[in-house]
Amino acid sequence: MTRILIYIFFFSAFFFNCSNDIKTTKLVEITDTTTNKKSIETLKQETNYIEVNCDSIYINKNYKIKLFPIDNESNNTENYNYIFVVQKIIRGQEIPIYLDTIESKTKEIKFVDYNNDKIKDILIQNISDVRSNLTYYLYIVKLETDSFVKIKHFEEIKNPNYLAEYNLIDNYVMSGQNWKSFYKIKGDSIKDFNIVIYENETDKYDNEYKNAIKTILTKEKTTANSTSSNAGGQQSFCKSGRCARTIIFSLQLHNNIVSLFKHFGSHEMA
Repeated sequence: MTRILIYIFFFSAFFFNCSNDIKTTKLVEITDTTTNKKSIETLKQETNYIEVNCDSIYINKNYKIKLFPIDNESNNTENYNYIFVVQKIIRGQEIPIYLDTIESKTKEIKFVDYNNDKIKDILIQNISDVRSNLTYYLYIVKLETDSFVKIKHFEEIKNPNYLAEYNLIDNYVMSGQNWKSFYKIKGDSIKDFNIVIYENETDKYDNEYKNAIKTILTKEKTTANSTSSNAGGQQSFCKSGRCARTIIFSLQLHNNIVSLFKHFGSHEMA
């Protein structure tokens, strides 16, 4: 899917007037990053938008979340139908600090910690399939820097569920045969462990689930230890390298001294 980046150069009343439910949007620049073509779209229609005051969630941060509808026909934004905006109230004005274009069917917004940092992150519902399996966009919240990290491919996980105890994500997908799979956030992306457990009516399902968690945690620990060992090995190698260079230098110095003695010795004999 072609990613569309929207930069808002000027929004009229809706950024500065919170008392009305109807706002007017103006001047939006849409950049298609695959073609590098830019066009200016003026949205003059009045639009209803969704607003969430985040004061009770992010204390003393003065955040507001807003979803502004996009007219797909006039703005050529493919399946995107909302602009997701995080605003921060600074000196009485609502200043946008994060923008993204999204597709959302239900416009549901949830706040759940997805990386065990005790800060609730932002989930916005994406789509729903024929069996009502829901997907979401995930934005990791960095309060210290007023920044938000969109996790790539998270919206591909149906019915995500965070397992804080293991710092993992599982899901429960309803299909012809219901199943679960497992994921983990790595940087700004999702790691898929490619383990699928199919639901059945026996105790086998519970055992498979426990074994899957155990296998993943073991692999993660092994990977972490391997990374740590490599780092230590590199440090030891550097130390060994310095020792090796010292030994080589000493041998060269010794050989030079021997050569000098041989040289002067040969002159005396002559």
